[in-house]
Amino acid sequence: MGNSEVKSAREGDVSGESVRKSGTDEPRRSASKNGMKEPIVAAAAALFRERGFAATSMQEIADAVGLTRPALYYHFRNKEEILESLVEEITLKSIRKTLLIDAAHSTDPGEKLRTIVTAYALWILRHPQHFAVLSRDEQDLPQRARDIQRQGRRELLQAFSHVIRAGIDAGRFRVVDPTVTTLSIFGMCNWTIQWFKPEGRLSEEQVAKDIADLAVSMIQRPLLSKEATHDDVRSWLAVLKDDISHLEHSLLRTAKSG
Repeated sequence: MGNSEVKSAREGDVSGESVRKSGTDEPRRSASKNGMKEPIVAAAAALFRERGFAATSMQEIADAVGLTRPALYYHFRNKEEILESLVEEITLKSIRKTLLIDAAHSTDPGEKLRTIVTAYALWILRHPQHFAVLSRDEQDLPQRARDIQRQGRRELLQAFSHVIRAGIDAGRFRVVDPTVTTLSIFGMCNWTIQWFKPEGRLSEEQVAKDIADLAVSMIQRPLLSKEATHDDVRSWLAVLKDDISHLEHSLLRTAKSG
């Protein structure tokens, strides 16, 4: 693991030397158990990404955060428990953020979608190690962690699809498949793990905003520009086709509800 990753993992240490190796096998009582969990999980995520879950030992995780091995066991019983904590943190927080935005944000579908995509993209951009582990080692996850991951992914898919479906019903979005659209958005967000560099020309916020703008623009209904003329056949046909799609969608909804 690189020096920068080790440094990042250690930044969450609550009291420096109080929990570092000191010749004793017991962590000092002044160390906050909950306060150390985040840096431990962050360090473990970096190691899991670099070496894989199976090839990473508890001793290596302890070394990465400057703990003795017994001190690490004070916080986590085994590396499976660390991985479960990682999955819960990433998956459950993503769901909570999305549901809170869905419930509290304005009724405008475009702005609501823009907000939840921005929040999701930022969550990934700020926790690339965590998401990379889930992408790389999903089949190797312990059963409980795998169940949490899959259930969380289903709930997140449903939450995003709900916002998209509401936008279609309100006539703001084109008639698209909400599931396919959501998975496409997830793909844009998840792929940032592979190419985004914090030291690059774009900040996390700029990248998240661009992804959100793309997500909204790709499903917004086409509008005639002010420059469009009666001879602009393609623009008129695009609007007409979209109107027909929405009319068909509305008729089908009415038939089902009746």
